[in-house]
Amino acid sequence: MLQFFPLRLNLFVFFVFMIIIFRFAQQPTAETSSFQHFLVLMSKIGFWVMALTLGISLISALAACLYFIRHRHFFNVQIVKTDIENEHSVQVHTTIDKIIRPLLGNIMVRYLYNEDQLSPLFILSNRKKFTLFPEMGHTSSIGLPNVKEYNLEAALLSFQDLFRFFSFTFENSIQSQFINLPYEIETNQTLVEPKTTKTDKVRTKKLRKISGEWLEYKKYETIDDIRRIIWKVFAKNKELIIRRQEVLSPFASHIHCFASFYNGFDFPFDCLDEMGDFYKNYIWSFFKELSSTDLEVKIHFDQYQLGIADKKLIAEQIAQAKWQQQLKPTQFFNEQKGSVLFIHPLIPTEEIRAVLNRCSRNTLVIYIDLSIVFEGKSYLKWWQRIFFKPQSNHSDDLMMHWRSNPLRKSFLKAIKLHKQLLSETSAQTEIIA
Repeated sequence: MLQFFPLRLNLFVFFVFMIIIFRFAQQPTAETSSFQHFLVLMSKIGFWVMALTLGISLISALAACLYFIRHRHFFNVQIVKTDIENEHSVQVHTTIDKIIRPLLGNIMVRYLYNEDQLSPLFILSNRKKFTLFPEMGHTSSIGLPNVKEYNLEAALLSFQDLFRFFSFTFENSIQSQFINLPYEIETNQTLVEPKTTKTDKVRTKKLRKISGEWLEYKKYETIDDIRRIIWKVFAKNKELIIRRQEVLSPFASHIHCFASFYNGFDFPFDCLDEMGDFYKNYIWSFFKELSSTDLEVKIHFDQYQLGIADKKLIAEQIAQAKWQQQLKPTQFFNEQKGSVLFIHPLIPTEEIRAVLNRCSRNTLVIYIDLSIVFEGKSYLKWWQRIFFKPQSNHSDDLMMHWRSNPLRKSFLKAIKLHKQLLSETSAQTEIIA
């Protein structure tokens, strides 16, 4: 909450100079030194000029703040979502109908989103000049690069004096929500065998047991085998109930895909967001390509386990999925109906070993090596920064956090162990690297 602290660094530097000048002006002067008398006089004049400047800065900033507090209804924000070639951003139109501007100072605005993230500062400019209460505004473009849900929560309006001694900040609530949907990337489509059926339309290569039918019951009919009557139920309820017989079926109609977002590494948020973007884009691309067949594809997440089929809702759920540490893949994956399982190197090695042991031969396990998202990123060393300007501040900060993180080596080592486990499992495997 440092942005709400009203005193800026310039004020403390200014105070230091004022104290130095004040102490110099208070020192005794020699009767025979006219030059020293002149310096002391100039120091006194300079001290009072600085004090007057400080007072005017404070009063003008406070006057603008008090006027705004009484007329907060003049503040308006309009937000427009813009997506151009997978470049996600929003345009925010900020206007204040009538306002008092600090004397030769500025009114600045920045936006708070996703609880603790702040946009850059934008300076509001006059829309109507030469008026006592001008209309001010600014059109700001805020980049929202990651595939996830964004909640624009507040606009932070700051009143700053000319010398930036003071910055009085007020929070104005905004309720706006955006979802950056995943986009398609290239995938190597693998033949996937369905495991469950609701219709006898698609024939499989092998006979397959229809799961769960031994657990289904029905009332006894004269054509049923008397040996399948459950006598314990009859003794209790006096009803003849039988179990349905388990059968082998050559038909299937549904492919169930399971995607785990379990995370066992404490990486910085920007690194996790970058990994999450690639992971979500691949899942979405694989799903779209697979759903172009005659089979009905359902996808399950460890946060959304409904297995919905509507493509728009699936894209939104993929975008809203977050890395979590509550539900492990072994607790989430259903090996009886799961045809595809998406895993990644953020999952601990022991957990990957356990879930692979539960996969059958007709289960496709897709391992997405998330370290590849950092291979194409540029990074300038400290000595390179003297001669070269970074191409992208986001990319440079991302690579700095990635390279300096102490978990990076153990993460890369875990990837090698995971690939070895994938080579030893009986399930079908595909490594995206």
